[in-house]
Amino acid sequence: MSNTIEIRIAELFVGDQSNVIITKGVGSCIVIVLYDRLVRIGGMAHAILPEASIEHAEVGVHVDLGKRFVKYADLAVDTLIADMESLGGTRQHLVAKLIGGAHMFALLEGDTFGIGWENTESARARLVHHGIPIETEVVGGTVGRNVRLDCATGIVEIITKV
Repeated sequence: MSNTIEIRIAELFVGDQSNVIITKGVGSCIVIVLYDRLVRIGGMAHAILPEASIEHAEVGVHVDLGKRFVKYADLAVDTLIADMESLGGTRQHLVAKLIGGAHMFALLEGDTFGIGWENTESARARLVHHGIPIETEVVGGTVGRNVRLDCATGIVEIITKV
């Protein structure tokens, strides 16, 4: 029987094969999923902004469920990797999946692509920096999504909300 953990915006969780991680209401945010098939652990982050500045580079912990508070895509990737390694994962065995990054709002003046695109690019760049392949991307568009990761199998289910 699986233990379902729901993360909200700006949260992150890493679990073993007994966990299912879900998040809802993914629009311009980027959901980063990492999975290690050998030890069957997975992690999910629901990042709201692309990059942390030095003065905002912090990660908080919700002691009750082991969830972490992290709102930046680049910092979320780093934290997911560290947490997965602490559970026995190996960076060389990790694969990534990206979901979200939608264009949900009218572009602001001077904003060429939108925050969804920026979130996606930030996550991609950080994964490349760490040498982690992106196995799947379901990004862009103008729709919201819900995401479910089964840590026992690595299967990610995406429900599109129109």
